[in-house]
Amino acid sequence: MKIERSLFASAPKRVLLIGWDAADWQMINPLIKQGFMPTLASFVQRGAWGNLATLRPILSPMLWNSVATGKRPAQHGVLGFTEPDADGTRVRPTSSTSRKCKALWNILTQCGLRSNIVGWYASHPAEPIDGCVVSNQFENSHLGRGCDAPVPPGSVHPPEMASELAELRVMPQEIDATAILPFVPTAQEVNQKQPNRLGKLQHLIAQTSTIHAVATHLMAKDDWDLTAIYYEGIDRCGHEFMHCHPPQMEHVSDQEFQAYRGCMTAIYRFHDMLLDTLLKMAGEETAVILMSDHGYYNDHLRPDPREDKSGPVDWHRPFGIVAAQGPGICAGGRAYGASLLEIAPTVLHLLGLPAAYDMPGRILAEILEETTPLPRIESWEEIEGECGMHPPEVRIAPQEAEAMLKQLADLGYIDAEGDEGEVSVGKTVASNHVSLAQALVDAQQFREAVEVLEQLDDDTQNDIGVRLLMASCLMGTGARARARVVLEDIEKDRPNSPRMRMMLGTLEFSEGNTDSALAHLEQVISEEPRLPGLHNKLGEVYLGIRNYGKAVEAFQCALEIDRDNPIALAGMARAKLELGEPEVALDLGLSAAELVHQLPRIHLVIGEARLALGDDAGAIEALELCTKQAPRLKSAYRAIATAYRNLGQSEKAMKAELSAKGLTA
Repeated sequence: MKIERSLFASAPKRVLLIGWDAADWQMINPLIKQGFMPTLASFVQRGAWGNLATLRPILSPMLWNSVATGKRPAQHGVLGFTEPDADGTRVRPTSSTSRKCKALWNILTQCGLRSNIVGWYASHPAEPIDGCVVSNQFENSHLGRGCDAPVPPGSVHPPEMASELAELRVMPQEIDATAILPFVPTAQEVNQKQPNRLGKLQHLIAQTSTIHAVATHLMAKDDWDLTAIYYEGIDRCGHEFMHCHPPQMEHVSDQEFQAYRGCMTAIYRFHDMLLDTLLKMAGEETAVILMSDHGYYNDHLRPDPREDKSGPVDWHRPFGIVAAQGPGICAGGRAYGASLLEIAPTVLHLLGLPAAYDMPGRILAEILEETTPLPRIESWEEIEGECGMHPPEVRIAPQEAEAMLKQLADLGYIDAEGDEGEVSVGKTVASNHVSLAQALVDAQQFREAVEVLEQLDDDTQNDIGVRLLMASCLMGTGARARARVVLEDIEKDRPNSPRMRMMLGTLEFSEGNTDSALAHLEQVISEEPRLPGLHNKLGEVYLGIRNYGKAVEAFQCALEIDRDNPIALAGMARAKLELGEPEVALDLGLSAAELVHQLPRIHLVIGEARLALGDDAGAIEALELCTKQAPRLKSAYRAIATAYRNLGQSEKAMKAELSAKGLTA
C-alpha cells in the first residue's frame, strides 16, 4: 500500500521545523517588548502562536522522540538518557536504534520526500533516509580535541558528506571576546578569577554555532521537503546560568550574579539572530514551525540547589512554545491547549500526508488555513517499503558513547561516576522502567503503569518515590485498599513525608472521609505550603463539600504560586460558576483551555458557563468536546440536552438525555 500526497491549495512547498530546547514565553515576551528579539516578534505577528504542553516525565530524549513520532514513550521506546548496549554489558547514550517506530523523516522517505535532520536528540547513529542526517553526537565530537578530531563514525548520513561537514564545526577557541561579551560584559575581569564558567559558555556557543552552520549548509545545498533542526543552547545555558538570572536568588553571591546575570537574555537574543538567517534561507514557500519541548523556570519557582531534592529536571516548566508562519498557516491564529503530540500530525498535514490513528495528538486546526484533516490511516508502521530505520543491533563506538555520557553527567542528568558492568546496567534498566511508568501515568494508563512497577527489582520498588508512584497508580485504578497499604507502610518509614500525607488526604477524600482528608492536607500546608499540587487538592476537597468560598481561596493560593496552573484555573472556574459568576468562570476556563486541551473538566465548565450566559451554541460545542474526551460524564450530556432544548431542538435534546441514562459519572 502506498500513501499518495494530497496537497491543499495553500499548502507550503516544504516545512522547516526548528526546536529550541527549553524556550519559554515567560522569557521571550519581555524580551520582545524590550525590542531584543525582533525576528521572533515579526514571526509571531505574521503567523500563529501558543503554549505547548509537555509530557511527563520531562526528559529530553523522551520528549523529542515524541515530537518526531507523534507518539508517547511507551510506543516509541525511548525511555531515558542512557540504555544498555546491544550486549547488555555496558551503558550507552540512548540511540536512534532505541526508537521502535517511524519518525517523520522515515515516513517521508517512504513517500519519496527528502529530509535534512540536524542534531535531533537520540538520532545517533544517523539513519540512512532519503536526505541527510547529522546526529546529536556530531556537534560535540571536536570539543576539547581540536579541529582535526575525526567525525564520529555513524554521525553523518550519507557518510561521504562527513569530511565536508567537518569543516563547518566551530571550535570553542574560535568563540572570542566579541561573542562572549554580550553574555558576560565583564568577561575580561571574570576570566582573571578561578574558577569561572567562561569555558562552558564557549563550549555551548560553539555547539550551537556548529548545529546552525551545518543546518544552513544543508538547506542551501540541495532541495528538501522537511528540515528539522534541534538547538540545545537555551537549555544548556539554563542549566549553567539560570540561577544567576534576575531577580537574584538568595544563595547566589553578588559576584556570581553580577558576572552572569545577562547570560539568559543573551542566549535568547543569539537564537533570535539564528532564526533570522533560517527564515531568509527558507523563503516564502516554506511553512516554519518553531517549538520547544518544555519551558524553564526563571522566577520565584526556580528550585534551590541547596535542597537535596533539587535536580536538573526540577527546573523544567511544563509549558514550552509553539509558533508558526508561512503558507498554510493562519496569520493571527492562536494555538489552544497544544501539546508535543500535535507537532507530527500537523507537519504531516502541511506536507499533504495523513496522520495515523496510533498518533494520539490532533492536528492544530486553529492555526491552519486548511482545517479539514485528511482521513487518518491505521498506522504508518503498517506501510511497507524502505524507510531508513536501523536494525536494532547497530552499535555505537564505545569512545563516542563515553564522550556523550560525560556531557550528560556534567549537566547533572546522570551520575558522574557510575558502577561498572551489571550494576550500572541494572540501575539504567530500573531508571528507564520508572520513567516508562511515569509516562504511562501521564497517559492515564494506570493499570499498565502498575504492571511496569511490579516488575522492578526489590531495591527500586522500596525507593520512596517509586512507592509513592505506585500508590498514585493504584488509586488511579480504583484499588484504594492496596494504595492505603502502600501509603501506611511509607508512613511507618517516613512519618513526616509531605507527599505521602498529601496522597493520604487524596485517598481519604476519594473514600468520602472529608474531615480526615482536610486534616492531612492542612498539616502539609503548615509544613510545606509550596508543595506542587497541594492547594489544588485542597480546593478539590472544598468543591466536593460545596464550600466554594474556601475552594476559591485554595485555588487562589495555587495560582499565586504558579499563574499558569491549568488545574487551579479549572477549579477556580468551577467554584466561580457555582457562586453565580459565569462570566468570570468562562474567562478562567478559557485560560485553562489555552494551556491544556485534553482535560474534560475544563470543557465542561466552559460549556456550563456559556449555557448560564445564554450562549447555547457555544455551550454545545464545548460540551461535545468534553464528551469526546470523557464519554461517560453524565453531567455533560445533561447540559447538552438543556442547550438543545433552549434552541428548540427537542430531538437532539432527547438523544442527549438518553445518552446520560445508565452512565455512572
